[in-house]
Amino acid sequence: MNLISQINNILKKFEKGDKLKSYKELQKIFNKNKDNNLLRYNLAVIQQNLNLNEEARINYNHLINAEKNLKAMINLYNIDIVEGNYYEALKIIESILKIEIIENVDKDKAFVLYKLNRIEEAKNICLFYLKKNNEDLASLGVIGQCLFQEGNYDEAIKIFENILKIDSKNLSALNSLARTYHEQHERVKAEEYYLRALKIDKLSFYLLNNIAGFYREELSYKKAINYYKQALLVNPNNAYIYNNLAKIYFDLDDHKEAKKNSFKALEMKNNDGDIQKTISLIYLKDHDFENGWNYFDGRLDLEDFREKSNYVKKLNSKIYRSSSLKNKRGKFLIVREQGVGDEILYSSMYVDLLDDIDNTVIECDPRLLNLYKRSFPKYSEKFVALGTFTNDDQKFKNIDNVIYAGSLGRYYRKNIKDFRNYSFFKVDKKKFEDMQKKLSIYKKKYKIGLSWKSFNNKFASDKSLSLNDLNKVFNLTNCDIFNLQYGDVEDEIYSFNKRAKNKLLNIKGLDLYNDFEGIASLLKSLDVFVTISNSTAHLAGALGVKTILIKPKNFAVFHYWNQKTDNTPWYNSIRLIDKKKLLDDSKFLNNILGI
Repeated sequence: MNLISQINNILKKFEKGDKLKSYKELQKIFNKNKDNNLLRYNLAVIQQNLNLNEEARINYNHLINAEKNLKAMINLYNIDIVEGNYYEALKIIESILKIEIIENVDKDKAFVLYKLNRIEEAKNICLFYLKKNNEDLASLGVIGQCLFQEGNYDEAIKIFENILKIDSKNLSALNSLARTYHEQHERVKAEEYYLRALKIDKLSFYLLNNIAGFYREELSYKKAINYYKQALLVNPNNAYIYNNLAKIYFDLDDHKEAKKNSFKALEMKNNDGDIQKTISLIYLKDHDFENGWNYFDGRLDLEDFREKSNYVKKLNSKIYRSSSLKNKRGKFLIVREQGVGDEILYSSMYVDLLDDIDNTVIECDPRLLNLYKRSFPKYSEKFVALGTFTNDDQKFKNIDNVIYAGSLGRYYRKNIKDFRNYSFFKVDKKKFEDMQKKLSIYKKKYKIGLSWKSFNNKFASDKSLSLNDLNKVFNLTNCDIFNLQYGDVEDEIYSFNKRAKNKLLNIKGLDLYNDFEGIASLLKSLDVFVTISNSTAHLAGALGVKTILIKPKNFAVFHYWNQKTDNTPWYNSIRLIDKKKLLDDSKFLNNILGI
């Protein structure tokens, strides 16, 4: 039998289902015929099918380098799409389109641009094809997903429903409808569309993965585990599913199973940032900080810390990843984490760093600049506004090493004993006196501050409450209750106050988004601050304000709040409470607030 016939027979066996055996047979033949590019291509296709993506990458790259094989390039960018490497996928797609304009590749470019949040560019490509054919399902699908990304859910639903009128079994549209309804908290409809899609294709890997994720977010962990395990039957070598299982077991506090699954995932993809981050969270909750921080730096390989812009590329060119800071020379630049809450949290380690390395400059959110200068007077000249160095190419040339603030943990919080149990922010005396005057008109015995929403990340809605959830606070008749909630909440407050006996009070002229000095003065004037997980919670903790923090659902909680007790080592003034306890326990205020 000649080589072509042998390959065809093995491929037929593979299609019939004896996949691993067929792969091994083809691998043996390939080992004797490594110069045969057709054989190499078919081997790579099988490797990709089996989710042996690293092996497939090697073979596709060989073919691209040897003969600019377009099929290999297409398959390679599809691996990148599956793995979420959208920048890499876009580079390959653009290389292909320079060689030849291929319609499906161009549409894939639109999808990748949508994933990179380059919405208008994605839409323009799709509109070009829709002018040719207004029933182009791929283009309609990307338009719908762009609308979803923009928060235009009603229009997105219309697009997806229009796709189903053309093709009632379109899995992508059914999946997208489920996702859109879930985003709108219409859980019954979301589940209905997921299950409808699965009836059409019970072996669809991406549907099984998505419905499992849906059930995890709904805290239906048994169903989530079941669907992830079904996904593994379809795609047994998928590191992401093992990592997702690890996250569920972590939610359930089963750290043994969580570690088993996350390390299995890491064996398959040892450089994956999300897998490393999962492992870090397990260790951090167990207060095994040394291991936790080592894996925590895996977040630097996630999309938000990678080549998403020239700014990030610039930082990454000088990122410092060494395990030690001892005897290090050169100029260090510390850059904040992406949210102001995380920035405040990790700034608790700034004094440790500045005591060690004098040649350091720290960029910070401009709203926090004066707080840092006042709170760390010995090092006040070390703090500069965000962009002072990172947006000035000439100044950045003088920087030798860049460290993200969150990475300081691996040097300064290796053990629970390393945490400093003190408040490190100091308020402006004049602003504090002014705040005392403003509050003097309120005569009730206690002053309580309230913040109940988060806005800035994908978990915001899962962290947030409504004012009605906090009726137990408002039932305290001997308390004046002050609004500390930033964002667009005026209508909610007005509606609530119309029917409430104990009103939520606003301090006139206080900008709850920009005036961190004023907010700090109000916080320091309170007896208790009740809040969810948002940036104001971090500010209260840094000031040493007695705080009750209502934790979000397990999957949305961050490592600093995800503790085995009701305390966090980061802030000794904060007490943690589950949302369920808040809603169910009528005595929680007496027991916890102590007033």
